[in-house]
Amino acid sequence: MKPSNLSPASWPRWVRAFVFGAVFGVIGYGVGAWLARIAPGGFGPSDMDLRWSDGLAMLVGLALVAGSLWALYVSLNPDRLGRMYSLDGPASPDETALARFQALVMGFSGVILTLPVVFSLAGVNPLLGLSAIGLLLVLHTVMNVRVYRQADELLRRAVIEAAAVTFFGGQLVLFLWAAAERLGAAPAITAWDIYAVLMALYLGCSVWISVRRGLA
Repeated sequence: MKPSNLSPASWPRWVRAFVFGAVFGVIGYGVGAWLARIAPGGFGPSDMDLRWSDGLAMLVGLALVAGSLWALYVSLNPDRLGRMYSLDGPASPDETALARFQALVMGFSGVILTLPVVFSLAGVNPLLGLSAIGLLLVLHTVMNVRVYRQADELLRRAVIEAAAVTFFGGQLVLFLWAAAERLGAAPAITAWDIYAVLMALYLGCSVWISVRRGLA
């Protein structure tokens, strides 16, 4: 059955990428407005000690959760899931189960990314919070390994390419910032700042590569 012209599966890739960016742009605006409301003076010094990287991490985390919910919605219809992954027909039960597990892992990634900020704002004991995050990271790693082992060659290539582009792109950005910091042209940044930027870069690379390979 030919997909309707109103179906996202029938839209050109650049249109889907634009819609994706617009949706998460709105989400980002909402997160930024919320942070600005709860933190006097914006992202500057405040009683809540919020940084620009906290807002970026929350934005990326919410984007991952939103993408996870969208993937779960698509998986409810085998025909729609088959069109999303450019299959010859409807997705099989095994392919549907794998897609849902991948969506779960993606949403889990977003939740873990927001936990340091949430725990910090909630005043959770640092040792307790770090222990909880460490245990969740172990579970998350096991889930990621399972996804990679069950994925097809196309998805594996996309993951490797996204990681490679993020590594080299992040290395370039980090060097430029470090050089500017050493020359006194930029303020010092923390490990959390660096990680938030890398995760945002990785999300952008993943979306770009997925669109190019017809996976989104």
